[in-house]
Amino acid sequence: MKQNFKFSLFAAKAAILGVLVSVVACRTAEVAIDKGLKNDTEVFSVKGRQGFQIGQIISFGDFKTSKVKRGWTFGYSIPFIVKFNGAKEKLSFQQFDPNGRAADVVLVSQFKETEYAPLNDYFSISLNYKNYFAGSVKLNEQEHAWDFIVHHVDGASRGLGKNNTIGFLQNAATKIDITGVRELEGSTSFITQNDVYGYEFHLNGKIIGSVSVLNNGKVWLKKGLSDDLRLVLASVSSGLMLRSNVEDNALSMN
Repeated sequence: MKQNFKFSLFAAKAAILGVLVSVVACRTAEVAIDKGLKNDTEVFSVKGRQGFQIGQIISFGDFKTSKVKRGWTFGYSIPFIVKFNGAKEKLSFQQFDPNGRAADVVLVSQFKETEYAPLNDYFSISLNYKNYFAGSVKLNEQEHAWDFIVHHVDGASRGLGKNNTIGFLQNAATKIDITGVRELEGSTSFITQNDVYGYEFHLNGKIIGSVSVLNNGKVWLKKGLSDDLRLVLASVSSGLMLRSNVEDNALSMN
């Protein structure tokens, strides 16, 4: 009798899980967005993320990159980036905002062992992990670049909590925290995901933007941000969409 009860309970749980999976499977997967971004927020669909990398251009809303350059950077005028010539992955492009202002963006990942010391020098971080993504955003009219770093950028590690992807974006006066998003809209707490599907940007404890790296991608920007912040967040969002390999494992769920 007790054994039959356990079997029935297991069957009931399996049936509930099956229904939930079926509900999610009938629509395209979407990153779970923080409640703080659902109001007073601009939402942009992304074009250009899929397809050929040669001559690739990313655009969303009136934001647009130049053609993305891979394998080398033009960032020798940015001191931070000079120290990472040995990195296996290098990306560079210009990010344009709706007003035609531009930022130079340089990105590096897959570092050599000898290149971890500069990471620590610039960011004062623990080097317990080796899956880093870093770069600089230089607004043309500003003296100081914005440097950023994210560790566990793909989130493929267990035991560090729901959002173990951690990083930050900083210039001389401002620091913006970056966290990974592992949840999908409509998913449940007992379905654990190890991949990161998007990233959130937090300033002074409040979320000001987010980017999805699922499928074609999507960008959210809080209304009321300065033009400088919008351009910087757009630049980092483009970079995260360009380098992310989560798309190889993305759930199309059609």
